[in-house]
Amino acid sequence: MFIYEFMSGVVDTIKGTDEGDFDPHKHRKVEKPTTYSETMIHLMKGSLGAGVLAMPSAVYRLGIIASLFGLLLVGFIATYCILLLIAAQYELCKRWRRGYIPYAKSMLLAVRDGPPMFRWTANSLYYFVEIVLVLWQLGICVIFFVFVAENMKQVFDFHGYEVSLRMHLCYLLPPLILLNLVKDLKVMTPLSTVSNIVTILGLILVFFYLIEDDVNIEKDTLYMKKYSAIPIFIGTALYALEAVGVVLALEYNMEQPKRFVGMFGLFSIGMFSITILYLVMGVFGYLKYGEDIKATITLNLPQEQKKAQAAKIIFAVAIFLTFPLQNYVAYNMMWRKLQKMIPPTQQTFLDYLLRIGLVVFPWLLAVAIPHLGPFISLFGAFCLSLLTVVFPGIMDLCLWYPDGYGLLHYKYIRDVLIIIVGFACLLSGVYTSLQEIAET
Repeated sequence: MFIYEFMSGVVDTIKGTDEGDFDPHKHRKVEKPTTYSETMIHLMKGSLGAGVLAMPSAVYRLGIIASLFGLLLVGFIATYCILLLIAAQYELCKRWRRGYIPYAKSMLLAVRDGPPMFRWTANSLYYFVEIVLVLWQLGICVIFFVFVAENMKQVFDFHGYEVSLRMHLCYLLPPLILLNLVKDLKVMTPLSTVSNIVTILGLILVFFYLIEDDVNIEKDTLYMKKYSAIPIFIGTALYALEAVGVVLALEYNMEQPKRFVGMFGLFSIGMFSITILYLVMGVFGYLKYGEDIKATITLNLPQEQKKAQAAKIIFAVAIFLTFPLQNYVAYNMMWRKLQKMIPPTQQTFLDYLLRIGLVVFPWLLAVAIPHLGPFISLFGAFCLSLLTVVFPGIMDLCLWYPDGYGLLHYKYIRDVLIIIVGFACLLSGVYTSLQEIAET
């Protein structure tokens, strides 16, 4: 539950004293810090969701050889940029003598001290970071809606109740609105526990199907079919690999935060393990189903087998139960802003109205375009290219202005390259995803 409180900005931070060398890690207000092993478990658990199930589709687009190199490259860039973001936030905390500074506020402070030509954008970038964070959370909700509806439709179709995918989306709306009206996050703790248990069980069932037959590697599966698939692959890989809010929350809450970073730190080791797991799932899934692979591997499981139906129901239930927690983050970020502008007498009504609206809005998007694959790559390309690549590059570029760029201004060159790569991923991924959405 701490992760969702952190991501929505309700975690307290404190100022440090002015005495001696300041270490932000010693001035964080964390009631129950997590150990190394607990943090690693949370990192792995936070990465095992709908993203891992989409990896076979991503491998299909690029072929096995290009996917091996591509996923390792995307994983390296994403990991490096998140470590760059954490290092920038740590430096800002030292300068401002605070235990922690949130993502958006870090961007504001960094740009204010950066090159004069960019300082006027500081406030705009502060709000833009918050908007992208909210869009990312709502985007996850759209993907969850479609994921649950598609898996439940296959199960119901097999048992003779055949209705459209949009009708299944309509069935999901009332219970999710009721779940989202729950105000106390602690009440959702059992839902999160059940979701984690059934997700692990579902992954075991899925992997059973991928390895039950002999593997036949055909020549066509090895090579890339078309270059236009690269942006879709990057968007899907970013969606699967990166959960920037979860990562920052885990680093904040860790008992020894210095062990989280570094080349052989917890995050680097965890991300390497997750990348290998995703490669195994993606390659075996593609070899199993070939060109018939769907947006998520659960949709390929045989409908007539009970184990396959159980896997689909398990993942649908897990994602369904996680929906209100993801929505909680967007709600709190928006409500903290709106609460200051609304009279106390109207707050109760508008509180419930916002909660309902934050379910209805992603539901309307899902009903309008109920196609999972393009949505995954779209939100991955737009939101995560910004949050995990572009924004950390901008923050670091401004942070070391004017005399901290190091030998031959290597930090300046590095940050500019990161920003260019991030925007290239963003523009190409969004353009290609929108093309696919328009076609479907």
